[in-house]
This record gives sequence, C-alpha cells and structure tokens, in this order.
Amino acid sequence: MANKNTPPVILLNMAVDTINGRECEVLISRYAQRISDSGAVPMLIPSIEKRENIETLLDLADGVLLIGGKDYDPRSYGEKPLPETVMTRKRPHFDIAFGEAVLRRAMPVLGICGGCQLLAIITGGKLIQHLPDAEKHTGGATHRARVTAEGVFARACGKEPGEELTVNSFHHQAVDPDNPGRNMRITARAFDGSVEGIELAGERMVLGVQFHPERMDDLAPLFFGSLTAAAAAFRTRK
Repeated sequence: MANKNTPPVILLNMAVDTINGRECEVLISRYAQRISDSGAVPMLIPSIEKRENIETLLDLADGVLLIGGKDYDPRSYGEKPLPETVMTRKRPHFDIAFGEAVLRRAMPVLGICGGCQLLAIITGGKLIQHLPDAEKHTGGATHRARVTAEGVFARACGKEPGEELTVNSFHHQAVDPDNPGRNMRITARAFDGSVEGIELAGERMVLGVQFHPERMDDLAPLFFGSLTAAAAAFRTRK
C-alpha cells in the first residue's frame, strides 16, 4: 500500500540518442525539474519494450508524463511517411507499448508535444504530418492559443472557453482534428486552427498539450501542478 504522506511519484519516458557511437537513454532535465518543482518525485523508465518492466514501474507510480521528441512513424497510424517526416526517432514502439499500458490504468497522464501526439496515436487517432503553417510553429515561436471547451486544459490554465493564452511551438506536426482518437476531445486550438490540446472525455486527467509548458515559467507551475495534484489524489485512492 502506498504511503499517502509522501509525495506522489511521476513516471516519465526518456529520449534515446546515439552518443559517441553508442545508443544512450537521455534525460531531458527540464521535465524532471518541473516535476520536482511541482512537489512530485520524478522516476524514469528506460526504453526497453518489456511488459514486466513497464507494469512494475507503473505499480510504483501515481502519474505519468509522456515527453516530447522527434516524429513517430506514420505507419503506426496507418499512413506512409511524407518527405517532411523526420524518421529518426529511436525505439518508437516502446513509447506506444508504454502509452497503451498507461491508459489501461486509472492514473493521470500529461503528454507534451510528441507525448500529445502519442496519446492520439494510441487511441486510434492520426496526425497531420506537416502543417501548412509549419514555419510558424517551429524554433520556439510563440503565438496565441484559444481554449475551445471546458475540461482539464481549461482548469489547468485557469481559462474559460473562448479565452486565450500564449504558448510556444517546437513542432511541425499536430493531431489531426478530424481524427483525435477514441473519446479524445479537442479543448484548445492554435491561431491557425491546429490542435493545441486534447483530453480524454470524463473526469480522469489524460491531457495532451502540443506546446512545451516545461519551457515556460508562467505555464509550467499550472500544468505540472495539475498533474501532481491529480497524482496525489490518485495516490490516496490506491
């Protein structure tokens, strides 16, 4: 039984890169720091596609963060890669297996950028492989986004439907608004109508955001704080 007086544990996946000719698991430090700043304990899972590893670590966790990264293979959502798709992401099948295992649990989930897209993929959705206004979404450009429906996204940022917030952009792909995934609702859109936030229908926090709140001092406490609060509530129910 979990000790309900200790901080919640947030499990997050890792990037994989080749360094000095060797494949390495890589921690993007800012994700872990934001989890810690929100009052939770970050815990890492290596990209080893072994069900026992995934399930054992999920047993220890109270919430999950799905990090950003390079493009997922479009064949995972039934499409052929376009020339603009960056087919260099390593071990994408682990992320899918991990994400599917997470959704079988009742714990809260926050997906950031590629993690948002992963939530769509594992629920049967699709991606736009290259946005028409892709140049306006890359390199950390900032733009306005509009909350389009009530839900976890709106509560996290303290906005009502129709209100706007400023977000950053480090992507050229986005969730297909016509195929966001089974039971996934679009709750925020960017200036060009592209998807900025999706979430699972219902009260459980399964939220994907296309921007990177971990890189924004104003939004990080709101979204990571929401994840930690949901994880703490989940911990008390264990």
